[in-house]
Amino acid sequence: MRNVTIRDVAREAKVSVATVSNALNNSAIVRPETRKAVLDAVEKLHYLPNENGKRLRATETKRIGLFVRAIVGQYYSTLAQGLYQNCLQYGYELEIHIISKPEIIMQRLYNHTMDGAVVFFDGMDGALREEMLQSGFPIVFMDGERESEHCSSLLLNAGNHGAMAAAYLAGLGKKKLLHVAGYAGNYDAEQRKEGFLSKLEQLGIPRDSVRVIQGDFERAVAYRETRRYLLEGNPAPDGVFAANDLSALGCISALHESGLRVPEDVSVVGCDDFTIADYITPQLTTIRTNYNMLGRLAAQEVVRLIQGEPGRIVSQCADLVIRKSCMRTEN
Repeated sequence: MRNVTIRDVAREAKVSVATVSNALNNSAIVRPETRKAVLDAVEKLHYLPNENGKRLRATETKRIGLFVRAIVGQYYSTLAQGLYQNCLQYGYELEIHIISKPEIIMQRLYNHTMDGAVVFFDGMDGALREEMLQSGFPIVFMDGERESEHCSSLLLNAGNHGAMAAAYLAGLGKKKLLHVAGYAGNYDAEQRKEGFLSKLEQLGIPRDSVRVIQGDFERAVAYRETRRYLLEGNPAPDGVFAANDLSALGCISALHESGLRVPEDVSVVGCDDFTIADYITPQLTTIRTNYNMLGRLAAQEVVRLIQGEPGRIVSQCADLVIRKSCMRTEN
């Protein structure tokens, strides 16, 4: 008869392998009722830890990992700084992992080189994400709405960003609207677009009347695609919502080169409220999303999970910051 493995114990107790490991090592993050279920399964199956068990975590590493595709621009640096500040406050070091393959995340976790992780990696394979959700490791996702006993999601509430921009532009009397969208398939980009279109529809502006071009969250791409849109003879917009401030800046440059004035001819709303928004001409009206605070909340949430609290979905609020890039349409 084959030897009983830790996976057999996990299956019998209806928990993850990591939870069995933590329970057998008397980790404080395991709830008493969960530990009892694990010990009952151990006794029932006559499980004896083998040499592999020596690799299981016995003590905390006091390290938290941030996993991202890249860390360029103010978005990532501001997020990482907020995360780092609160990690230190809770007694943890922050490790930043810039990765191309999401499988690396689980390798790091299974090797027990950290106590928890913050993951910002959109487009991940569904099976791998499900493995993360069921792994028992404390993980905070920042790229979609999902949760489990040990995993939380921290959301920007991006749909509301689009809705706020739509309400503001429509309130200024704008009807010929253009959306400069973020990456196709990116969770926040799709949510912002849908929030924008849905709110306009509620306000009597059909979504099929709104033009959408790609900006990919990049100034150069937004400039190129706005310029192309106008050169192809499409109707000039009287209002634009860009998925982030860099896209708004690229769009404004293209509008100016086409002889359109901002805000006299076209009102432009960005999103993020990075430092650049207050220094461009005209100063940019935008949706303020506090990424430093988002990083702090991510640290707070992953520590909460490490301490054994259940996973949940947390949303962050945003504010409309009115500056000089918008003007009311005169009837």
